[in-house]
Amino acid sequence: MVITHSRPTALVRSGLREIDLHTDLRALADLIGDAFADELDAAGRASLREMRTMAHMGPLLGLFMVGSDWGGLRGFVWEADGRIVGCATMQRADTYGRRWIIANVAVHPAYRRRGIARRLMEATLDRIRQLGGEWAVLQVRPDNVAARHLYERLGFEDLFIETTLRHTPLPILPPSVVPAGVQIRLLTDADRAAVNTLVHQATPDLARWWQTRRQHAIDYGSDGAFLSAWGRLTGQGYRRRLGLFVVGELVGMVDADVRPRHDHRLDLVVHPRERGRWETLLLTLGLSELNAYPQRGVTATLYDYQPEAIAALEAAGFRPVLRLATMRKSVRSLSRSFAVEADHGEF
Repeated sequence: MVITHSRPTALVRSGLREIDLHTDLRALADLIGDAFADELDAAGRASLREMRTMAHMGPLLGLFMVGSDWGGLRGFVWEADGRIVGCATMQRADTYGRRWIIANVAVHPAYRRRGIARRLMEATLDRIRQLGGEWAVLQVRPDNVAARHLYERLGFEDLFIETTLRHTPLPILPPSVVPAGVQIRLLTDADRAAVNTLVHQATPDLARWWQTRRQHAIDYGSDGAFLSAWGRLTGQGYRRRLGLFVVGELVGMVDADVRPRHDHRLDLVVHPRERGRWETLLLTLGLSELNAYPQRGVTATLYDYQPEAIAALEAAGFRPVLRLATMRKSVRSLSRSFAVEADHGEF
């Protein structure tokens, strides 16, 4: 009689589990990169490169996580056939963990329409609630019908839609003519209260609830002479903020982020009662601040409550490169949304 000994079969994990940063970084980077290839900007691509680099750090990974965008990463993956085929990540959006960002919700094309995205979302929302979170916020392309349908069925509501527009190189516009009675000047820290009032009035309630980026812009205004000179010398760039005053009231402003090595950035804000009057003038003034580096492109992110500003940029030759809908959901009670059945149109 011959006795044979078979090797034990390796255990292949399957289904939902939490992300393990020590083993999953490379697979996550590949899945996220493939799923969002046409949405990633330069910063997003750099972040994925960092993620892939850290995947090779081994025992030193913990040191490299400190201060990294991925250091506070949590979430879930879905495994099938011995590999990661789905993921959803979550990160705190504030100091106290009341608001959380859900991102990178992706499922490999070969495994879609199986309810995996729904299971990943349910697990992520439940974990946010367990951690004391009150709100979950995410972004999705408006034309991604399957994803939007899933999020709506889970109870998410729209906050706003943002459009990123780009022109390269800098557009050439006719010189601006400032009407009589209008004052244009550089805004400083002394104007912070007026800037805060303008941004508050120009932003709808739902958008104001979330737009921490614009709140940060209020706190960070024009760079002084020293910082501007240093930004030019080092190539790190600098910011110029111009205000438009009518009868002494700040009714519009433009932020020009001068970036010698990358795309410049513009942001326009106009008081609601003045919309349609000053967008082109502010755009021209902002572009004039970028003329030192005309070979660079320029991007601007505007919102669906700024149709006049979007129209002014498009008239100047800017073209939309990305549109994203920002959605939110209260996670205080999840029982109703989790009763949703799997949808065959799910991504």
